[in-house]
Amino acid sequence: MYKFTKQERLCSLIEIKQLFVTGETFLNYPFSIRYKIEKRSNSSDVQVVIISPKRYQRFAVNRNRAKRLMRESYRLNKEEIIRFARENNLAIQIAISFVSQNIPDYKSVDSAIKRVLSNIIKKTKERIESNNQSIK
Repeated sequence: MYKFTKQERLCSLIEIKQLFVTGETFLNYPFSIRYKIEKRSNSSDVQVVIISPKRYQRFAVNRNRAKRLMRESYRLNKEEIIRFARENNLAIQIAISFVSQNIPDYKSVDSAIKRVLSNIIKKTKERIESNNQSIK
């Protein structure tokens, strides 16, 4: 359960482009989040892409450290969002982008990732319950 497998990674360039064009976005400092939710009848999965742009972290060492910390934190905190997706038959695609110029520490990254995942769940629940609108 604590693995971050290939199926959980969003690797397809076409799907990543679609996520950035049609996905919803919000800022939860130090992360910028884009996510897209689709209703599926047969399978539910959560896929994530981790991004640390050169614009914010100039040195590759710092970008790699940020991505490593984000992957580790997501790996340990993903259970709740996966359970939510399975219960509601949803396919969730998430892009987590690190937008701080400061070098991150694990404690702040971990708390921010927890907030991000709970925010996505909360916004999706509100959207489903209040509007009863179907998710495309």
